[in-house]
Amino acid sequence: MVLEIPAEFEGALRSRAQQRQTTVDVVVREAIDWYLRVDAATQDELAAWQEVRDEALRLVEETPP
Repeated sequence: MVLEIPAEFEGALRSRAQQRQTTVDVVVREAIDWYLRVDAATQDELAAWQEVRDEALRLVEETPP
């Protein structure tokens, strides 16, 4: 299988691999493994919290100093 990694993720993956003193392949494999083990309810909850975070950032950025 070939997986295309968006350019904006590539640098983050390389940085994370370097921090952990491992390869990008290992980091990607672990990320996929984690994603497949997390149940649907937890994924839904994480997505909801990310929406809350995004909305909070939007509100802060729109607030004049």
